[in-house]
Amino acid sequence: MKEFKHQNFSKELSIINKIENFKKNEIVVEIGGKKAYLTKSNLDFKLDFDGVFTYSKNKNINATINGDSYTLKSTDFKEPIHYALADVPAQHTFDVDSLYKGNIKGNNLFKMFFFDNSNRTTIFYSKLETIRDYGHAFNCVRLSVIQRCYEITQYESEDKRYFIIENKEPVTLEDFKKDAYAIQKGIGFLIGYMPGGENYIFSGEDFVYQRLSRESLKSIYHPVTSNPYSQLHKESEREIAASYYGKMKVIPASVISELVTQLRQNIDFSVAMIFLMEVASLKSVVSMPGVFSVILESLANCIITTPDTIEKLISDKQLNCRIISDLNAVIDRYQDAITPEAEIKIRRRLNEINKPINHKRLKNAEKLRAPFDQLKIKLTEEDEKAIECRNNLLHGNILMNDEVKRTSKEIDYHMMYISAKLYTLLSKLILKMCGYDGYVINHSKFYEKNYLNTKEDYFMKI
Repeated sequence: MKEFKHQNFSKELSIINKIENFKKNEIVVEIGGKKAYLTKSNLDFKLDFDGVFTYSKNKNINATINGDSYTLKSTDFKEPIHYALADVPAQHTFDVDSLYKGNIKGNNLFKMFFFDNSNRTTIFYSKLETIRDYGHAFNCVRLSVIQRCYEITQYESEDKRYFIIENKEPVTLEDFKKDAYAIQKGIGFLIGYMPGGENYIFSGEDFVYQRLSRESLKSIYHPVTSNPYSQLHKESEREIAASYYGKMKVIPASVISELVTQLRQNIDFSVAMIFLMEVASLKSVVSMPGVFSVILESLANCIITTPDTIEKLISDKQLNCRIISDLNAVIDRYQDAITPEAEIKIRRRLNEINKPINHKRLKNAEKLRAPFDQLKIKLTEEDEKAIECRNNLLHGNILMNDEVKRTSKEIDYHMMYISAKLYTLLSKLILKMCGYDGYVINHSKFYEKNYLNTKEDYFMKI
């Protein structure tokens, strides 16, 4: 029988706990063997020093803490603008950006630890394919980034939870950081939570602590679930949930790997994903529709492959004539209900119905629909309306009124509905381009309330 090694991060967590408990540690800095104090408060390390501080050109200083040697790095360690002030004794407080022990740059196996403040246990369960063996069940995802094997684990120890990214094949520290950042974004989108804020990178007992500029992001959406009851949990919805049960599945590791690899290799896609996560975490009714429209356009640019040919929709001339004739017959039936001017303009449009499409000169609306066509994702009537909202937003109609009078509550419902619809469209594009075949959550259906009553399903297959 194959033996499985139980995950054990006790050595690294012991070091993290020691560093995190630096409340006010007296340290000895290398500059003349002088004493200083290092404190840790929330996300901030601070160094307090009294006297003449010897500044460092490389913004690093060496220090001894509890008998161990460390390196502290801070942009505050550079010399002041007025050089004369550098020799004046004073009380200094420096923000410490990172803390090193040993030298991990020459190593090739790493573990990156994030503090998990998602407030969700087994966060991968029902969303992503997980490793199902002893020590891994439901809390670990194995994927590849440019064919390099990684594992990301949600781990709990002493009532504290962590996200841990580790490479299983040798890689440089620089590539590890880039791969890990792509994993943060990809996994973050798929589970609705992207770890951030600060992290520790270990290689053996050597490590570096870093305070990150981007905090963790918690989205109000995630694209897929294999458990319909997690979305349809009301008693009145249980029959609907039962009709989906067993049909839905988690996102396979192959799709996760493709998504993360594309984020690693495509800077435009990577920036769009961060934009998506940031706005979805803000929960802003006003900003989401506009930003989601921008991201949709950005993704269209990433996905569309422009053929050199001009596409003619209907190649059969006789069929084209019959369709136009039939459509004119429909106008004939309703010509008494429309003005003569409107009738003329409509009939002119009918004659242009088979106008060839030049893919190099797509209109904005056509450009937004093109990636759906290329990926063979069918758009519903409500999808089409949501895409049209892009024009309202572009021309300053933030509330997307569409000449419809709405109460303030109806405006909120409308904007939340459009946001959820655009997010669902983005989910379809992102997952389909990465090879996913299954159901996505139709988030807009859950925001209909009494405002709309579409015939769309709660989950849509792509």
